[in-house]
Amino acid sequence: MRPTSSPGALERLALAAAISASVLAPLNSTMIVVVLPALLADLRAPLAWGSWIVVSYLVAMAAVLPLGGSLGDRFGQRRMMLLGLAGFTLASLLAAVAWRVEVLVLARTVQAITGASAIPNGIALIRTLVPKTRQARTFGLLGAGTGVAAAIGPPLGGLVSDLLGWRWIFAVNLVVLLPGLVLVAHLPALAASRRSGRFDVLGATLLLLTLVAAALGATVWRVPGVPALAVPALLTLALAAGRWFVVHSRRATAPVLRLALLRRPGFLAAGATVATSNLVMYTVFLALPLFLAQRVGWGVREVGWVLAGMSLAMLVFGPVGGALADRLGRRGPALAGTLIAVAGTAPFVAIAADWPWWAYLTLLVTIGVGIGLTSAPIQAAAMQAAEAGEASQAAGLYSTMRYTGSIVGTAALAAVLGDAGEVAAFRLLFVLVIVAALASVASAASLPRG
Repeated sequence: MRPTSSPGALERLALAAAISASVLAPLNSTMIVVVLPALLADLRAPLAWGSWIVVSYLVAMAAVLPLGGSLGDRFGQRRMMLLGLAGFTLASLLAAVAWRVEVLVLARTVQAITGASAIPNGIALIRTLVPKTRQARTFGLLGAGTGVAAAIGPPLGGLVSDLLGWRWIFAVNLVVLLPGLVLVAHLPALAASRRSGRFDVLGATLLLLTLVAAALGATVWRVPGVPALAVPALLTLALAAGRWFVVHSRRATAPVLRLALLRRPGFLAAGATVATSNLVMYTVFLALPLFLAQRVGWGVREVGWVLAGMSLAMLVFGPVGGALADRLGRRGPALAGTLIAVAGTAPFVAIAADWPWWAYLTLLVTIGVGIGLTSAPIQAAAMQAAEAGEASQAAGLYSTMRYTGSIVGTAALAAVLGDAGEVAAFRLLFVLVIVAALASVASAASLPRG
């Protein structure tokens, strides 16, 4: 292990390194949305490719996160972060110079795979290097950073594209990646867990097959030209592969993913809470701009200012939720946050085009406060449920649960709104959002008190 400075400096270094990895996923999943029309026109690609550019990234990220975490536990968190960030850098450069849309989809998929190798190991570093009494507030700062990255993605993508062209939205990743590589290189080379036996290749294959088939089954129906039987076939494949994976994992001596994690006190409750909370956040974040643009006639600037209220609230109350969780325990702040999020989403079932601007802003700030208070306690609860030698694995599985909420939310949005996006359809969508918000209350209530 390298010589390190004071414990406080090491904790700040671990947080900065984890943020540099964690912001890549939300930033690159939202930044590209605003440039798709220009991108497809420049590459002379059919409109259907726009869906593949988005779907390939989400599916690969969700599927590889648990595997990336498992590799970190086996071969070292710092090593997997370095490999992941280096790979993301190369993939971003390939995307920036892509000469065909197929090359761009490949580059985006590699971005997701390498990012999924770095993200869970950055989270695990906080579990490893930060004392338990300060972990929740540290996770609060991490959650605030990722929330802001998701929020600034669309305006940043539009600004960079307007000034420099769409290719520069991929090159701009270097602003995060290069300092991230330097930060990770200065972390101590923590010892990997000593696992007996060979790497679980069959388990890894079954896990990837299960998650890829499930994620594609939830999203691929939105891609034009996909056969109607594709969705039931993919979901059937996901169920079959998932069942085989469970049977195999129970028999394997060193499984790629220890299913016992799901039975640890607090882990499943935390995972369910982050999945439903993320569904709420992403559905509101994507649906409201559509409503304000289509039904109210707002421009990009007005929509951006209102959405900034939710992002700012998450930025402020993420660390607050962490500090409260370190002092009072995980359940109380998480439960309070989910209840506040319900209060913010409930009025949207009666959304109307004649609402004043401050009504939208007030509700978005309320949702941001709730999600901000919730994020750190549930992440701390999930990570503390894991043993030291499986921290990265736990972070990967937890992150996949988070992404599952995002994928289900975007799929529900497309299914409910369709092409027209009538007011009644938006109201129905927000009914589903409230159901998810209430589910997050129930799962938060089952968290351990400590």
